Amino acid sequence: MVHLAEHFANEGRGRESEWARQRHWFIKAKHDNQRREEIADKIDDTATALSTAVVVASQAQVTDFKVKLDTYDTATVQTLIENQELLDAVNVKIKMMLGQAYVMEDGRRVFRTENGEQVFDEHGTEVGPEELDPDVIDPTAPTWEAFSEAVEEEAKLTAERSDILEFQEKVDAARERVDGDEISEADLAELDADLLDAMPDSVRQHVPELAPSLETQPVTQATSPATRNFGDGMGTPAPAPV
Repeated sequence: MVHLAEHFANEGRGRESEWARQRHWFIKAKHDNQRREEIADKIDDTATALSTAVVVASQAQVTDFKVKLDTYDTATVQTLIENQELLDAVNVKIKMMLGQAYVMEDGRRVFRTENGEQVFDEHGTEVGPEELDPDVIDPTAPTWEAFSEAVEEEAKLTAERSDILEFQEKVDAARERVDGDEISEADLAELDADLLDAMPDSVRQHVPELAPSLETQPVTQATSPATRNFGDGMGTPAPAPV
């Protein structure tokens, strides 16, 4: 009887162990199935979101954008022409002043300040009185203030030209993009925003829908690049516009 009891006891424990093992396997399999279903649901949700977000721009939207690019091209060309005219004018002014400057024995061309107390060479280096007496410079010669202002204007116009050309490259790149494969509405909007952000103010003045209204602009000589004036190069300020 004792052996029989032990046999049934051992058999009971074995059945309990097998039941526990099967129960553990069942719970694990259930969790795995749930996890696979959750992953599948996430993949479906992501695919749905992507399909919803990527909306191809219509032909009308692309055409409208190309018209805008044409406007930007025209404005850029106009701005480059104005920029070149101003650069030519200031370069002539600088050349003229250099031709009228006092030339030192070492070949340096120098300019005296309006107050007659200091002298600078064409590169902006001060020439001390031990090298040159300011009084030997003809008072009618171009002043340092006039010359340095022209040089600064040349640098400003050159930098402006670089910005304009860089913007033109962005316009060309945008045109290549929309002339290629399909483009989404989101990408088209991003291109549009990038161009507006990169557009120099000088170009913006020539885009009718972007240029500030004349009624809201302050009346100043620098309203547009075409109104810039460099004076007579002798330190005399340019006359105020009538």
